[in-house]
Amino acid sequence: MKNVVYIGALAWLAGTSSAGVIASTSFENAFVGDQYVDTGDASVDHDLVNNASQSVVDFTYDGSEMGFDAYYRNTRGSVGLTDGDWVGATDFTGTVGSFTDGVQGYQMSDADGTMGLAFDTVNYVGFWGVSVDLYVQATGWEADDSIRLWLEVDGGMTIDLLNTVGSDVNDLDIEGDWMSLDFDLSSYTTATLYVELESNSGSEAIYLDNVVFAVPAPGAIALLGFGGLVGARRRR
Repeated sequence: MKNVVYIGALAWLAGTSSAGVIASTSFENAFVGDQYVDTGDASVDHDLVNNASQSVVDFTYDGSEMGFDAYYRNTRGSVGLTDGDWVGATDFTGTVGSFTDGVQGYQMSDADGTMGLAFDTVNYVGFWGVSVDLYVQATGWEADDSIRLWLEVDGGMTIDLLNTVGSDVNDLDIEGDWMSLDFDLSSYTTATLYVELESNSGSEAIYLDNVVFAVPAPGAIALLGFGGLVGARRRR
């Protein structure tokens, strides 16, 4: 398994074999195909749709893996994803080495604007949290590139898991290894996970895997304390 850097409090969500999974996806059931070509107008913000034979960017809950919906925002006045880009479900491991759960993940790169992903909204009352594995490709990121992962909770409030806007990605020590971003959701009853990448190069890529909303195992609750935050970073 690749090294994983844990950022935040809930490292118990990174391995969910003994935890109660509420909703999750490792992108294993999403179709991997040819390079994706957006057929929409790159000058206008719009929803992205799946194309025949191309890797899917959208997925509908199938009774096992949660759904997600991709979109594009024109933030650079450029071609967007209409020129063909490697985005969506992927089994390419040439950059990441391997995925953290299964043999597939989700890739965003070379958006020539902003590509975003919204996951199904999850509802739960009790002690629960979210964890998502992220890989940021090591490359020459530019000052106007950005990566953001955040939660919208209880219908409006937003909570950043990672937000590089205003910073140079190269200065943040987040490249070249899998990291797990997590958050304790015990104070909320609904949560929607969003991911956005703004970039303009094929080497400026991020990969997602192992998105999990879960209740921790009883032993983990006792260790951490109900609703407690540890704020730890570690490797294994």
